[in-house]
Amino acid sequence: MKPWTVLWLVMSCAAGGAAGVESVEVPAFFPAVTQFSPVPSGSGWKGEEGPVSEEILRATIDNILEHGFTGLELPTHRPPEEEAVLLEYARSKRMIISYHAGALEGFGRTEPPNPCVYTSEYAEAVRARVSAALESLKAVPNLYNVFTYQDEPFHWGPQSFGFGEAARVEFQKRYGYELPVDLNAISGNPQQWLDVINFQSAQFPDGWHQVYGILKETNPAFKVTMTHDSHNTFGGGCTSHSELAIDDVFYWGGDFADLFVFDIYPYMMFDFRFGRPSQLPMPRISQTHYAFAQMRALTRAFKKDLGFWVGTYNPAWFGAFLCPELAAMHWSEREMSMTAVAQGANYLLTGYKIPVNAGHWESLGAGLRLLQKTGGRLLNMPKVQARACMLFPRTQYIQLQREYFNVGLSFELFLRAFGELDILHEDQVVDETLEGYELLVLFDLDLLPAAVMARIAGFVRNGGTVIADCVPRLNEAKEPAAVLEEVFGVSGMNANRIARYGHWVPYKTQPPAWANRPQNTPDETVFTVDKVNAAVLDVALDLQLVSPRPCTVTTAELLAQSADGVPVVLRGRAGKGQVFLLGFSLQDTYFQAYEDNNDAARAQLVGLLRAITESAGVQPHVRSSNPDIEVSVRANDREAILFVINHETVASDVTVELRELPFEIKSVLNFEDGRPVSFIGEEERIRLDLSVPLGEVRLLHLLPG
Repeated sequence: MKPWTVLWLVMSCAAGGAAGVESVEVPAFFPAVTQFSPVPSGSGWKGEEGPVSEEILRATIDNILEHGFTGLELPTHRPPEEEAVLLEYARSKRMIISYHAGALEGFGRTEPPNPCVYTSEYAEAVRARVSAALESLKAVPNLYNVFTYQDEPFHWGPQSFGFGEAARVEFQKRYGYELPVDLNAISGNPQQWLDVINFQSAQFPDGWHQVYGILKETNPAFKVTMTHDSHNTFGGGCTSHSELAIDDVFYWGGDFADLFVFDIYPYMMFDFRFGRPSQLPMPRISQTHYAFAQMRALTRAFKKDLGFWVGTYNPAWFGAFLCPELAAMHWSEREMSMTAVAQGANYLLTGYKIPVNAGHWESLGAGLRLLQKTGGRLLNMPKVQARACMLFPRTQYIQLQREYFNVGLSFELFLRAFGELDILHEDQVVDETLEGYELLVLFDLDLLPAAVMARIAGFVRNGGTVIADCVPRLNEAKEPAAVLEEVFGVSGMNANRIARYGHWVPYKTQPPAWANRPQNTPDETVFTVDKVNAAVLDVALDLQLVSPRPCTVTTAELLAQSADGVPVVLRGRAGKGQVFLLGFSLQDTYFQAYEDNNDAARAQLVGLLRAITESAGVQPHVRSSNPDIEVSVRANDREAILFVINHETVASDVTVELRELPFEIKSVLNFEDGRPVSFIGEEERIRLDLSVPLGEVRLLHLLPG
């Protein structure tokens, strides 16, 4: 284990505001934590019943270290005498410790806070819980982070809403009228509906802020950690476990934790996409990328660390889904851990326990050992902000009560075409600069706040580019708003798409079944189609369009129309900028190409989006020639690390283009063996030709000299 480095930081006391200088150890390795559990290969505990000897306990820790892990989770759920041995040996090996303290906020998914977070009694109750929970941590060495909140918080429908006296007083103070208690009675009043949902959602972070302050008063050294859900807080709660569209991670904010960890398991179970796409989850990695982008928006905006629970081949969580086919996919943990770090994670934790399959364990170990060759560099090397962003429309999610999760397919398609893509929450659209992004994409949007629409229009007039497959035409009050219709030069387009419900649960130990699927759902096999056969920006299109979106063209330039005369691709200009509009649902059309196993259609969609971005003059920092091979770059002003990950293709060849990093690239080294990697310099970019087999990863070190 490499030694820790020490940074001197000024720590601010959350409650009193007093500042003091305190030493905080920052590891010179990548934080990767696991639970003490049986190892399927090598030396150590194999899961035998009864007491475990000190020799076997230490051998198990050595095995864990040899597989690239650098931390241990507490409690270990072993007898006290065994845990003491494990803790002392982990200390001697300089392992970090992650601890689970329980839900110190005192509320959860199914009941409102009691006492209410707006009472003095609430802080008193939290202080007592914090004192009791942290008492046992005083003797824990190398304590890195503590999970202090409910696991994966979200409101499980209105049952967790607070309508008590203190809540009513607080609502009156914020909104100037009495808190409505009957949701059905205000469903036809857009402003009251929005106010009430936002207020109820905000009660969670209003409590967490108090917990965080008390935690920092008590012990400011460890990272306060929260785990976020896989879908309910990313636009996937409506008609799922949340029942209603209520919460999203960015709306909650980030100033009540130091480290935000989340989970999604596209290999080990299912990833909560809706309807037929949950039965055919392709591309497999789409929802992971979409959710990661939302978490990255949160942690980047609030300057917090991002972490990830890596699903493992272990029955502790996934017993109902393990099967020979999954056992054969030994690379899955390695692929997901590397994907997480490529997407910005600075902390990994197995979910849950060490893989029970030796092939999975050895493959994960190979990946983590490769990751540890980067030392602690990545902790000071953020994922490079993309040139393009996709808007997350919280207000539409609340007002229209429609899932906004399957749109991850559109996110993935644009990511593959352009090379990089971030999420920009509508709350971040505070001016016309859009936080420095050059290109904005709008997918499946009918509604945006009027102020957000005006700022997007200003972004275009000032030279920005917008690509959309619909034009928002309603404001936050669900009233007509023509601001963006005027920019796009069209009118009357809506965001119709196939209505999809329920999650297909692919059990292996029992028959697969639908979950969260209402009765009498619409027939997804009945949908509107059209056809386009045309050349757009030198890209030949011969496509079936699913869910076409007719509109009336006013000032836009028609680049292609369908067989039925519907505008398919339009271009408009406003001020110094330009806009491009697709006249069909991108997510429905893209998914149908997978349903039909139509490689050519998918390639045409990628080609069309790439041609549009090139026509707009916007270039990514990094791009892969092979859409099924992910490339991502993390960098500072001295060095960068390039991740190349083959998710799901047997076509292993890929050309990677890099441009405009914070420094000029003069040298490329392979972290695997330390050898130079040849590349070609072309004007302001470099090009690398690589071969990355299915499930494999390449980790390259980019240097200025």
